[in-house]
Amino acid sequence: MAFAALAAPVSAQSDIHGTWTAEIHQGKVFLQVRTTPPADWNRSGNWNGDWNMGQSFPVDELSGLPANDERLTAASVKFDLRREAGTLAMEGSFREGRGAGLFTFAPRDAYVGEMRSLGYGDDLPLWRRFQLAIHDVGPKYIRELKTEGFDKLTLDQIQRAKTHGVTIEYIKGIKAEGFRTASLENLVRTRDHGVTPEYIKAMKAEGYTGTTLDEFVRTRDHGVTQAYIQGMKQAGFGNATVDDLVRAKDHGVTPESVQEIRALGLNLTTLDQFVRIRDHGVRADFVKEMKAAGYDKLTAEELIRVRDHGVTALYIRDLSAQGVKNVPLDDLVRMKDHGVSADYVADMKELGLKDLTLSQIVRLRDHGITPGFVNHARARGFKTTDPDELVRLKNGGLWRN
Repeated sequence: MAFAALAAPVSAQSDIHGTWTAEIHQGKVFLQVRTTPPADWNRSGNWNGDWNMGQSFPVDELSGLPANDERLTAASVKFDLRREAGTLAMEGSFREGRGAGLFTFAPRDAYVGEMRSLGYGDDLPLWRRFQLAIHDVGPKYIRELKTEGFDKLTLDQIQRAKTHGVTIEYIKGIKAEGFRTASLENLVRTRDHGVTPEYIKAMKAEGYTGTTLDEFVRTRDHGVTQAYIQGMKQAGFGNATVDDLVRAKDHGVTPESVQEIRALGLNLTTLDQFVRIRDHGVRADFVKEMKAAGYDKLTAEELIRVRDHGVTALYIRDLSAQGVKNVPLDDLVRMKDHGVSADYVADMKELGLKDLTLSQIVRLRDHGITPGFVNHARARGFKTTDPDELVRLKNGGLWRN
């Protein structure tokens, strides 16, 4: 696809020349040309610098280049890009299929008259004709557009369509898939978003026959391909709507992730359920780790809950290493929410506060009974290891004394 802005009327220009680079690969030539536009081309003042275009061409469209020679090496090469509006004559050299050099543009005198005969009396200075030549906009394309029903277009609209890759073959292909009344602007949009006749055909083959062009743009943008649909069908979601598929794909639900979760024994049946666990960070690895930590019969909602509260297999193992084992799920969540860590339990044990219940550990943490506070109390003669007494001392203001 080419990259260039539509031209504004400019003053007379006597010559257009510039540089080119090219690379030959698999029967195509990626050609890039660069030149300096006329001084008053950009009346808005937003453009500064050279104008350039890059586009792939079949080798046979470049007269003078040998066909099927990806390793072309030549010290002196001449070839032309011939268009209805004029010819870009290239001179330069190639080495191992890569070339560079200079070009000049020679307008074709009959072009302006031919365009006027078709109703396009636009001012066509040399710079505009150069751009139209680059994008291959001429009587042939205009007549073919009229044949396809597009007969009241401005030259800018025609150039925009051609620049964006709306070829006659593309138009016919889209029409053949049932979209016979699509506007040219809509075709520009579908082409820009990668909606091809082949993509539409593939989607229809999967049962999406009543889908609009806008919906195809949406599915294409969100990465819903034929392969994705087939995979989701095999996973049991053969009746998924376009919205269902787009949402599932956006949230990272793939056929593989569905199978992985099911293989771990989770009884999920709807796409919404898979989207929900995905959104909450419940992956197959997380489920496996929780199972390995002894929590092998958790439901999807329980897994979501522990994941949301930051309860991990590592957290469970660390607590277990401190003797806090076989903790019920609700208690694990409560301990994590209240900031009880394995390090905190270890610190309390080291200070002589052993065999604490879960509720006592949580209470101590809630009231700010830290190793620092315990040592502070002991320095003032309070040797107690009674959790309730420590809380009373803390609440009584000992820490501030």
